Amino acid sequence: MDGESSNQTIFDRLSNLPDSLLCKILSDFPTKESVRTNVLSKRWRNLWLNVPSLDLDSRNFPDDGDVFMSFMDRILGSENEQHLERFKLKYEVYGHDESRFDSWIDAVTRRRVLHLDVRNELWDDELLKMPPSLYSCERLVNLNLYRVFLDHPESVSLPCVKFMHLDMVLYDGDATLETLISSCPVLEELTISRDANDSLEAVCVRSQSLKSFKIDCERYEIDGHVVAIDAPRLEYMTLSDHTCEDYMIHSIGPSAVVDIDVIFNVEYCEPLEADDFSKITMLRKFFTGLSTVIEMTISADTLNVIHYYSEMEQLPKFSNLSYLEVCFQDTKWEMLPALLESCPNLYSVLLEFELLPETEQIDLSLVPQCFQSSLEFVQLKTIDGEDMREKERPPRGTSSKMKLAKYFLENAAALQKLFLRQSFCTISNQINSIPRRSMECEVVMDD
Repeated sequence: MDGESSNQTIFDRLSNLPDSLLCKILSDFPTKESVRTNVLSKRWRNLWLNVPSLDLDSRNFPDDGDVFMSFMDRILGSENEQHLERFKLKYEVYGHDESRFDSWIDAVTRRRVLHLDVRNELWDDELLKMPPSLYSCERLVNLNLYRVFLDHPESVSLPCVKFMHLDMVLYDGDATLETLISSCPVLEELTISRDANDSLEAVCVRSQSLKSFKIDCERYEIDGHVVAIDAPRLEYMTLSDHTCEDYMIHSIGPSAVVDIDVIFNVEYCEPLEADDFSKITMLRKFFTGLSTVIEMTISADTLNVIHYYSEMEQLPKFSNLSYLEVCFQDTKWEMLPALLESCPNLYSVLLEFELLPETEQIDLSLVPQCFQSSLEFVQLKTIDGEDMREKERPPRGTSSKMKLAKYFLENAAALQKLFLRQSFCTISNQINSIPRRSMECEVVMDD
C-alpha cells in the first residue's frame, strides 16, 4: 500500500502543475511515450497533442503504415497552432502518399518550428520530396535533412537558420543548393554529405555569416565537378572528397582551422606533369587560399598531391600556421624539410607515418626557419603496427626513425618536448642518447 500511496502522491503533484509545464516535461520523452499518458485521466487525454517537441519514427507503428499515417493526420491535422520547438521524423512508409506527407510538413512550418529533422528511410530508389513550405520557415534555426529531394524554390525565407546538415540530399540542379545556402543570412554551420547519385556539377558555398563548413563525398566516379567557397568569416573547414577536380577558395576567415583530404583528380589519373599548366595554376590558387590558416590537418593522399606540386613550384608560405598534422604515405616524407620550411612560425607538429621503412636514404640537411625560434612541440608516430622488438636481427645502417628523431633533436633550438609513439618507442634508448640543440627539450615515450 505504501508504494501505491507514494505513486498516487507523485501523480497528484504532477496533476497540479499547469498544462504548459506538463507539456514541457512530456517533450523530453519520445512522442510514442508521451502519447501513452492519455490513459492517466480525462485531463491527460489530449494533453500530448500540445507537446512542443515531436520525435516520430514510422517503424514504431504497425507495418501496413495506415496506423502511422492516421496518427500523423491527427497530430498535425488539428487546428493546433501552438509553436513547435522540435520536429523529428524517421519515415519508412511504403505506399508513400505525397500529398499527406506535404500536409504534415506544411503543418509543421505553420507552427513555426525551431528544429526540423527529416530522415527518409525508404529504399534507395524512392524519393521523399520536400514541399515548398520548407523554404519559408520564419523561426527555423536548425535544419537536418537525410535522403530527401529538393526542388528549386521560387523564393526562400529562412532568416533564422544557423545550422544546416544536408546528408545524401538530392537536388534538381546546382542552383537549388546555392540558393538555399545564400538565402540563410545568419547561417553559421553547414555540413554537406554528397550522395553517390546526385547530379551536382558545382557546389557553390557563398555566405557572409558561415563559421563552419564540412563536405564529404561518397561518389565513385570522376566527373569534373567543382566546389567554390566564398565565406570570409569561416573558422573551421573540413574537405573530404576524392572526386572533385577543383576546389576554388575565394575567401575564408583569416585564422581558420582546416582538415584537408582532397586529391584534385591527380592520383586517380596520371601524376602531375610539368606541362599541366591549368592543374598547377589551380593547385597554386588552392594552396594560396589556405595560406592564412592557423591549424591544418593534411591526409596522406593530399600530401601526395602536395609532393607532386612541390616538385614543380615552391609551396606558398603559411605564415600564420601554428599547428600542423600530416600523414606521410610510403616514402613521401622526403619532402618534410620543404613542407616545414613553408611554415615559418610553426609551434606544434604531429607527423604520422604509414609503412615507414627501417632504413631510408633521405636528405634532411635543410633546417627550416621554424626550427630556429618557434617550434616547441613535435609528435612522431607510426601506424604500420610494426613492433621492432619482435625482430631478432640488428638494424643495418641508420634507422629512419633515428634519422627523424635526430633531425628534430639536433636542429630545433626552441624544442620543449618530443613525443614518440608506436614503434618509435622501440628505439627509445638510442633516441635518448642523441645530443639536443635545446637544453630544455624532454623526450616523452607514449607506447
